[in-house]
Amino acid sequence: MDIALDFDSPSPVIETRPGNVYHVRGGRGLRDGHMNIIIAITEPKDRYQGPMALCLTIDKEGDPRGVTSYGLHYFEDKMPIAYCEGVEDIRLIVRSL
Repeated sequence: MDIALDFDSPSPVIETRPGNVYHVRGGRGLRDGHMNIIIAITEPKDRYQGPMALCLTIDKEGDPRGVTSYGLHYFEDKMPIAYCEGVEDIRLIVRSL
């Protein structure tokens, strides 16, 4: 048996964008197989806060479990596990009551 480990070869760069799906990386979400779907990326508000990735957390059955946000840089070295189509097409209309 011959196993060659080649960690120096560049892997394809996948842009961090709305629709990318990532494994939850800690706590109960990791244990239960939850995933984060990036639903939006915000613009920097000032020099102290850079762009943020807003995420919807779902479980293995696809049921919503929560929401969270991360600095966009958090995803720079992460590989998405899937892509969620239609996220870019979400259009919410807010009307007064």
